[in-house]
Amino acid sequence: MVRVTGEPAELSELAAEFPGYEFATQQTWDGVSILARRHGRSTARLYAVVTDDVDEMRRALCEQERPG
Repeated sequence: MVRVTGEPAELSELAAEFPGYEFATQQTWDGVSILARRHGRSTARLYAVVTDDVDEMRRALCEQERPG
């Protein structure tokens, strides 16, 4: 499990890997979490993932990006 440590570097890596998302960090009751928000969609639908595990974030976004 990879936790958020070097925030700017980890967010830059995620942004390069998933260019359709905006990434940020948020202080939560148990530490710092990563937030991902889908942008540029033609619909008003908002998709967000909140976790402090970079690998979990990647898995969730990859699953979302799979063709339906």
